[in-house]
Amino acid sequence: MDVTMIQHPVGQGGMFSGRLQKRNATLHWVYDCGSNQQDRLSEEILSVAAQGPIDLLFLSHLDSDHVNGVDRLLAATTVAEVVLPYLNAVDYAVAVIQEIEAGTLSGTFLEFVADPVKWLIGRGVSKVSLVRAGMHDKPLGEMLSDTEQKGPEDSAAEGFRYRWLPSAMKQRSLRDGVVQEIETGGTASIYLDGRRVDWVLAPYVHAPTRRQMRYFIDELRGALGSRLTRHAVVHLARSQTGRALLKRCYRHFGCVHNKVSMALYSGPRQPSVNRISQVLFDRLDIESYSDQREIGWLATGDAELGTKTRLQALLYHYDGLRSRVGVLALPHHGASNNFNPRLLDDLPRLHTCVAAAGRNRHGHPASSVAAAVTARLGAQGWHHVCESNGSRFGIYAQL
Repeated sequence: MDVTMIQHPVGQGGMFSGRLQKRNATLHWVYDCGSNQQDRLSEEILSVAAQGPIDLLFLSHLDSDHVNGVDRLLAATTVAEVVLPYLNAVDYAVAVIQEIEAGTLSGTFLEFVADPVKWLIGRGVSKVSLVRAGMHDKPLGEMLSDTEQKGPEDSAAEGFRYRWLPSAMKQRSLRDGVVQEIETGGTASIYLDGRRVDWVLAPYVHAPTRRQMRYFIDELRGALGSRLTRHAVVHLARSQTGRALLKRCYRHFGCVHNKVSMALYSGPRQPSVNRISQVLFDRLDIESYSDQREIGWLATGDAELGTKTRLQALLYHYDGLRSRVGVLALPHHGASNNFNPRLLDDLPRLHTCVAAAGRNRHGHPASSVAAAVTARLGAQGWHHVCESNGSRFGIYAQL
């Protein structure tokens, strides 16, 4: 089985794609699709779409630099399932206000926020999955060992299939698609010709505390003058006066550190170090390692991993898989506030860190983060993927 995973050079944003292939069978997934450098994003969307239909599109969170290319991707190819965090009205309000603050709010974004499920299914997506945030009693590694070996219902069919485990989830059918809620710890196990292969796609959503948000919530309700719903937030955001009210709420209580962002582990569940080739300068063979390294890839979106409680929660969740991680996509484009050096120490077989950041006014990636990574992994372990076509990074391996 061939594995290819690439962090695409889209600039200040994020787009990752992965493929499993054996003979004519392919499983194709994407994590995030957005950038502030639109030309580069469009080129990479066409490149990914040319690889064929996408089985799973994971959206870490709703910042425009992570999702503003989704419409173009859906127009360019077929996406069977979109997976994103389960968000409440407060989470949507934070997303809208941050777009207002950044000056990137658009009508398309508001249409999406008003009803993401309807928006996605209306563009041809067959299934929308909402991952619940929270903590569970056992880390993911133990939960996976407890899951059944049975394959998907259509396991007799040839090719790659996947099944969400544990299987307990809420599901309802709409006219043109299906929406389901995936409980904390839900993981897509992969099957080939009805037999499970050693590969999982494991999202994780941390549950931020609402205690620090209660004053912000009260302020929002006062500004809305009605029930706190995402439709009410969108309605307010469509007027200049309403946007000013939302900005005042945000600046007063500053809830940026309560952003919900979904991480994703893509890789083996068992120890399986492999000989890999780095994908640099658009060539798969520019550098082949002489030793064997882990190929698991942990993408972190804009997770607030500089916060001790959030870092501990993520490490606990992925305990049992942490030693499978070879590549870490640093949170929030390599921002210092989202980074804790402990993360490098608690991924024992980590060999590469990727910072996805293009032209920006925030100083991403931070020089302090680059220094911490190179001190731990050496210069070869640091990769800044920007808008330059030659900056892409990825791995190719055989399992």
